[in-house]
Amino acid sequence: MQALKTTLGARATSYQHLLQEAGYRAQDPQWDADTNTWDILVKFEGASLLIVLDLDDADFVRVLLPNFYRITPGGLDDAMVALDLANKKCKCAKVYLNAACDNAVAAVEFLDRGDGCSGATLLRYLAMVVNAAKFFAHRAEPRQQDN
Repeated sequence: MQALKTTLGARATSYQHLLQEAGYRAQDPQWDADTNTWDILVKFEGASLLIVLDLDDADFVRVLLPNFYRITPGGLDDAMVALDLANKKCKCAKVYLNAACDNAVAAVEFLDRGDGCSGATLLRYLAMVVNAAKFFAHRAEPRQQDN
């Protein structure tokens, strides 16, 4: 288990370096013992995204934009319509609501078996998450009532 943790840590560091070489602020990977994940926080196009490598599924990688849109109690219907549209229209990325249905999360999930994820591919994944979040947020805004 320790060897796998070390391998994933090295992969997380390679992601960090790819992002830094492309000019983005990516923090040092942090080990989260509660979730058994390596987490990298990166500032990308005005958003704080999280890249998560999971020890329980070493090939699985998540790029997350957590809690980017607060859902008001009266806005859930509009949010559900926006969520459906975003998931139909946006490539690769998905938007979903947290368990309390009061905040939206955007994500891309992909497999990396350690054979290398190019910088261009990683940046495209991050862009897909930000694009899905913007698409959702634009459509989730409450509509004006005609009087």
